[in-house]
Order: sequence, then C-alpha cells, then structure tokens
Amino acid sequence: MKLILNDKNEILNYVMIGSVDGGIEYDGEIPENFEIQFKANYFLLKDNVIVVNSNYISPNPIKPNDKPSDVQKAIAQLTLQAAQQKVIQDKLNAQVLLEIAQLKGGNN
Repeated sequence: MKLILNDKNEILNYVMIGSVDGGIEYDGEIPENFEIQFKANYFLLKDNVIVVNSNYISPNPIKPNDKPSDVQKAIAQLTLQAAQQKVIQDKLNAQVLLEIAQLKGGNN
C-alpha cells in the first residue's frame, strides 16, 4: 500500500495496487474498516501504525437550507451584473457588425 501524507502525517489518500507520486510505502497492519471509513485526514500514520486521527474535524458542507452570507450575496450580484453587461455588449457588437455589413454591401 502507498500512502500520501500531509505534514501532520494525516493520510490524504492511498493506493492498494500500483504507485502514486509522493506516496510512501506502508506494509504494516491496516485497520479493519480502513477502506470503508476512509476520508482524507481521518486516519494518520503514527509511529508507523495507521490510527484514527483524534484531531479530525469533519468538513461542514453547506446545507440546502443555509442562507447565503453577505459576501456570497455580493458575489452573486456582481456575477449577475457582469452577465447582464455582457448581454448588452454582445447586442451592441452585433448591431455594429450589421451596420458595417450593410455599409459594405451598399458600396458594391
């Protein structure tokens, strides 16, 4: 088994077969539910033994019912404004191209 560790010896990823860049070889005992319970940083290599990381903090995913923060609202508003400006600019560009085409057609 090859393990990919961070600077705290937390296991970020692993491969059972083959190799991985930056991985270290591990041939010690593997915890019973290692593959089923595996999450990045949940296990660590301590004294050449894989153990559960007592400092592990589960990521806190955004729940569908969570309200956006003020920063998220501001980013969304700026994104909307940028998209609206692009639509306006695209229409203007199309109009200018149409007028150029009409002028060129009239000179023949």
